[in-house]
Amino acid sequence: MKNQIGYKIWKWAEKIFPYNRSLTGEGVVKTLNFVKSKLPKIKIKKIRSGSKVFDWKVPYVWNIKDAYIKNSRGNKIIDYKNNNLHVVGYSTSINKKLNLYELKKKLHTLKNIHEAIPYRTTYYKKDWGFCIQYEKFKKLKKDNYQVYIDSKFTKGFLNYGELLLKGKSKKEILFSTYICHPSMANNEVSGIVLLTALSKYISSLKNRYFTYRIIFIPETIGSIVYIKRNLKNLKKNVIAGFVASCVGDNNNYSYLETRNSNTLTDKLADKMFSLNKIKYKKYSFLDRGSDERQFNSPGVDLPIGSLMRTKYKEYKYYHTSLDNMKFISPKGFQGSYNIYKNIVELAEMNLKYKTNFICEPFLSNRGLKNTIGGGVPDSNFKEISNIIAYSDGKKDLIDLSNLLKIDLYKLNKLTRTLYKKGILKIID
Repeated sequence: MKNQIGYKIWKWAEKIFPYNRSLTGEGVVKTLNFVKSKLPKIKIKKIRSGSKVFDWKVPYVWNIKDAYIKNSRGNKIIDYKNNNLHVVGYSTSINKKLNLYELKKKLHTLKNIHEAIPYRTTYYKKDWGFCIQYEKFKKLKKDNYQVYIDSKFTKGFLNYGELLLKGKSKKEILFSTYICHPSMANNEVSGIVLLTALSKYISSLKNRYFTYRIIFIPETIGSIVYIKRNLKNLKKNVIAGFVASCVGDNNNYSYLETRNSNTLTDKLADKMFSLNKIKYKKYSFLDRGSDERQFNSPGVDLPIGSLMRTKYKEYKYYHTSLDNMKFISPKGFQGSYNIYKNIVELAEMNLKYKTNFICEPFLSNRGLKNTIGGGVPDSNFKEISNIIAYSDGKKDLIDLSNLLKIDLYKLNKLTRTLYKKGILKIID
């Protein structure tokens, strides 16, 4: 099957799509348990509600059992059990009757997409509300409506997942995705299942050079928690990284740059698209909107970009009920898996080398130069000589490829040969 891995990832997405995820609660735990069923070595960690993390506090745990709005005849015009987007995330409990005027103040809708339920939250202010399709909103009649939400806030924990796959080097490449949105396929579920598949691939690499850190966190508060707990190590070791979001559709490819726009992360993304002859749209960090905000913030300064299909906020069904399983596809996942896999392969190639010699090494006794001088043609000698001349421990393979105009894959083969023969050493 052409999209075999893509289909497997899509089926995983189908499995976890219905879970009622939020910043905390049962949906997050179920999602993390699903990831752990595929990645047994992942560690599920937690932080207590009320914990201070920089300028934020970890919220209480929110769970919801039921919610609906009934008209005076007892008919449900909104039912949470039909679609969990109907309830504003983190809504408080309520059980009362409202007239139409009062009710409309608590309803959220989208005039530009009549058939869609919008996604809304009230994480950090006690409130409640419902979301409804505009086509249904317009048909509401004067009546007394029974409004019911059975939700509960408790002291507990915010949960997240962390997988560390060690390599020869302590230098790390970080991949992150979020686990806090309810039933939205591209904006939420796609990143979770894609990084699960990517983690399995990275785990299979027997001689990986870099260490890989893959985290599954609630957006914003989760990244702030993670940075608070790991800042020293992250600043010391992370050299590149990507937030995986909106990777299930089969439309565009896009990349959102790091804050400095000239980091190894930016270089890897640009080279990966170039090598694979993939057209993509590049966004400035000024267009940021996900956890790259926290990773790049002053004082953290991690080189984390976002590698996506169609960027969040740039497709019509973003943050609505129409971002569903029909919007994503096995083909879309296959393409995203390939580009993320290529990023890892490129990173593993993109090492820095330094010559072991003062002046030029004696190449002919290593079979790297023709022993007959005087202008006799010598295959690869000029390229080998140039590689050695510019291997100063500061330039990585992408830099050398661009400078010396040597195909990256050929350059990788030549540098590996020079490394095996003891002429070059790898600089961490």
